[in-house]
Amino acid sequence: MPSLTEAFRRLWQPRRGLFWLMLGFNALSSFMVGFIHLTDPPMGIRLAVGLLALTNTLIGWWLLARLWRETDPHASPDTPIR
Repeated sequence: MPSLTEAFRRLWQPRRGLFWLMLGFNALSSFMVGFIHLTDPPMGIRLAVGLLALTNTLIGWWLLARLWRETDPHASPDTPIR
């Protein structure tokens, strides 16, 4: 089991595009859910925005899994990214 700092180092990689895509998709889904809660739209719009938010969340989790898998746990933080 990796330590908390090793796990954080494997996920926090601002130089990689996957990292920013993951954050973007998860932030977008959070804003969509916030829109649903704040505006109380009609059921059709609520369903469509909810499905889009769920899809964004799943894509964000998939990108997180890719980021976790593609990172070498034994690489030093100074190693250049491929």
